[in-house]
Amino acid sequence: MKIKHCFFIFLMFWIFFDIKGQECVLKLTHETLMHEVRVDPRPLNGQHVAMNPPRFMWPDEFPYLGEVLDGVDENGHKPSVMYRIRISQDSTFMTNVIRGERRWAFFNPFCTFEKGKWYWQYAYVNKEGIEEWSPIYHFYIDEKSHVFNPPSLEDVKSKFPTEHPRILLDRKDWQDIIYRNKKNPEANAYITKARKCFNLPLKDLSEEIDTTHFINLDNMVQRSSALIRESRKIVDREESNIDAIIRAYLLTKDEIYYKEGMKRLIEILSWRDSPYFAGDFNLSTILSLSTSAYDAFFDLLTPDERYLLVNCIQEVGRVFFERYVNHLENRIADNHVWQMTFRIFTMAAFAVLDELPEASVWVDYCYNLWVSRFPGLNNDGGWHNGDSYFHVNIRTLIEVPAFYSRITEFNFFGDPWYNNNALYVIYSQPPFSKSAGMGNSHESQKKPNGARVGYADALARECQNPWAAAYVREIMQRDPGILLRTFGKKSGDLTWYRCITKKTYSSDMRSLSELPLVKVFPETGLAIMHTSIGKPEKNSMLSFRSSPYGSTSHAHANQNSFNTFYGGKEIFYSSGYHTNFIDEHSMYAYRHTRAHNTILIDGMGQKIGTEGYGWIPRFYEGEKISYVTGDASNAYGEVTSPLWLKRAKLSNIHFIPEKGWDRNKLTMFRRHIIQLGNSGIYLIYDELESAEPVKWSFLLHTVELPMEFEEIYDDGVKITGKNKIDGTSVAHLFCSEKTTQAITDTFFCNPINWKNKNIEYSNHWHFSATTPKCSSVRFLTIMDVHGLDRKDAIISREGNTFYVHEWTIHCNLTNKGKSVISVVNNLNGVSLSYDASKNNGATIVKDEVEGQIIEIELCDYLPDFEI
Repeated sequence: MKIKHCFFIFLMFWIFFDIKGQECVLKLTHETLMHEVRVDPRPLNGQHVAMNPPRFMWPDEFPYLGEVLDGVDENGHKPSVMYRIRISQDSTFMTNVIRGERRWAFFNPFCTFEKGKWYWQYAYVNKEGIEEWSPIYHFYIDEKSHVFNPPSLEDVKSKFPTEHPRILLDRKDWQDIIYRNKKNPEANAYITKARKCFNLPLKDLSEEIDTTHFINLDNMVQRSSALIRESRKIVDREESNIDAIIRAYLLTKDEIYYKEGMKRLIEILSWRDSPYFAGDFNLSTILSLSTSAYDAFFDLLTPDERYLLVNCIQEVGRVFFERYVNHLENRIADNHVWQMTFRIFTMAAFAVLDELPEASVWVDYCYNLWVSRFPGLNNDGGWHNGDSYFHVNIRTLIEVPAFYSRITEFNFFGDPWYNNNALYVIYSQPPFSKSAGMGNSHESQKKPNGARVGYADALARECQNPWAAAYVREIMQRDPGILLRTFGKKSGDLTWYRCITKKTYSSDMRSLSELPLVKVFPETGLAIMHTSIGKPEKNSMLSFRSSPYGSTSHAHANQNSFNTFYGGKEIFYSSGYHTNFIDEHSMYAYRHTRAHNTILIDGMGQKIGTEGYGWIPRFYEGEKISYVTGDASNAYGEVTSPLWLKRAKLSNIHFIPEKGWDRNKLTMFRRHIIQLGNSGIYLIYDELESAEPVKWSFLLHTVELPMEFEEIYDDGVKITGKNKIDGTSVAHLFCSEKTTQAITDTFFCNPINWKNKNIEYSNHWHFSATTPKCSSVRFLTIMDVHGLDRKDAIISREGNTFYVHEWTIHCNLTNKGKSVISVVNNLNGVSLSYDASKNNGATIVKDEVEGQIIEIELCDYLPDFEI
């Protein structure tokens, strides 16, 4: 059986196209695949859209980057605008036209489209009322377009309760919720904490904040960061206290909680005038507390209290609305807003709907923006910022769609992103395992925490997802109290969701052992390979990143990098510490390419910003053999991002050759990774070319134990890394050039604990194999990841042919001819072959599926990116 596709993928909404007669290898010349601020309208011209109806978005007439760093906004004024849009199957827009007028650059039609070709066009309406129309674009609706059509805002408002409370719960359900939670330990946690608050004194913010170490900080960014951090400790603590009091009232209707809650909240609201009250998270905290108190205590509030809360909602709500409108909808990812403040503003807007004049505009913006751009930033379900910063979005990802679903009885979790994201949650961090190791604070994600498990629990309920349910069950069997430990965690605590929901798991009982070994998230640029995902103690795992998001936001400059794990703990792994969003260690020894298991070119790394991008051109998810290719050919060079250049200037960071950035000399960097069934053996084949001779450095890092290496081959080296639970990664590294090896246990730039935290930064170990100057080089790494259940694999070699277990590997390890990597299983005939000189550069996979050998041809495919 022969299957010929440019991509072998199971997501039904992906677009396929015929590439017969074309070269299989795409060479991109784009400066970037993504943009900090939208450049292209969507749907793209000629696009076969994934969702029916499409979401229509277009670039702002006055593009606005927003805050450079928290509290630093160099571009504050945005003119008010008006746009018009028209959509029809008639290219002249004379018949059956859908029209809209918006004060922001997006439009939701709220009607399903017939299959076929559609035309659309948008206009900016200037101050004189003259329409400046865009070109006419077209798109297609076909049988692969997934129908997901939420109700219009008018329908939402018509079903929205008129009585309070209506945000944290609906008044009609109030008594039932009290009854159902009388013996619920999670509900009682609110009451217990609320009662303790009665004996906790509340001091002025200026009395509690510690500023003693501020004077020693180097620059304005560090001082601002320290002030925000110290004030947040106190504000967040009091938010947690008042929040518990409010929910204790909703669970009991006992007025003592109203009295104590308002007493404390009135004091907190006065802190807004303090010079120590800093940062948008603190501002959103008082908006959140005012919203919850106003809605929950509505029947008991005095006129003065009601005025105080509504006035706070009005003032702070205006601040956030003005920041968001004509900015947020077209920003690649505004971290704090996505994480938290947008959810808080949404709830505030609905809380005062029909009671505050501007609330109707706020609700219009919030609801339509959710439909247009949320929940995920792409379709595949991955999270480009990595696991740590995925967790801070959890409440938003659950509470907002649960709120809309509760109001309308439409399933907002029916967006395909959620079921895809459930797989990201599982594959990226299996039970009792360290996370894949991508993005800021990756090093802190040692095993799934209660927030992640609570999120999977919500997906199991809302999506009836059996894999999410299996994930929760398998973790809670060994750690039954894990959800209780999330109580009070600001961004990840879903305790209240569980208190009020009636939804339960599907009857479809599954085990994680039934899942395929490999999952690729091509739009995110992430691949995860396992040998035993349902048995974490014996699981060998490899994670790989080559991402179109580049290294913007919380992502790192680690295109074509990988990490290895055994038994749930890291071995070859990204190094360094998240000391801050942007400081010297963070930028030079953590985000920088030198901190990751990838390649340096003359000691230089990849660009910071979306310009330093990679991508995944092709992959195959199999059981007997799996494969992924990453392309980082466009990742290296000087930093050109205006956003990151501004941040660097503010933070005294220098993107110069002495620190690891220089003009680009690279012309090609493709990394092929092949998983040999469930053996724990991975092949990594690198194709590298440059415009002039350069030194190529192959990097590996360990963070728990030192590495060892020995030259045991004529032109190769064996590097052994271990973790503290007897997991081993042995890298048999071969190169087309003789390399010079080195190991160091020092950072390029040491981490400094300038935040005054109780943290000890231990050294990590860094290996490099560096070639002499040459214009092209090929590396082959046979990576053997295992535990005490077996010994190191024995590798034998005859020229460019290698043997390991029942596998025969052949590759071109010379500087002549085209790149070649092939592997065949001598027992069952499963194989993979990539020869750049044959089949137009396609990868040919032969795999055994249901007892039959199938042949699949893989060619490059550029995914449909979100912005």
